[in-house]
Amino acid sequence: MFKKAYILNFDKGGLLDNFDYKSFHEILTNAKGVFDWWHYLESSYIIIVDNHITANNISDFVRTRMSNKYFIVVELNLSNHNGWLPQEAWEWINKYKHQ
Repeated sequence: MFKKAYILNFDKGGLLDNFDYKSFHEILTNAKGVFDWWHYLESSYIIIVDNHITANNISDFVRTRMSNKYFIVVELNLSNHNGWLPQEAWEWINKYKHQ
């Protein structure tokens, strides 16, 4: 089945931030339609989802769980990437670059 990749970036609130990120992580990574996920950067997730899921669907899901946080959801082309990450992060990305 064809899958799509999205990146979710959100703004953390610093020292006074009492948002339960651990709970959010569990909810997001176990959500229906999420096949795989990547979380090598503290305020970012790359999620691999079923083809019918859109950025709007993900945004609605996140908004109900992060109501006071700024965030952005963008569809990714994992075939065109660069940066500085641990080798295991690149291995995960390369696994999905031709989806």
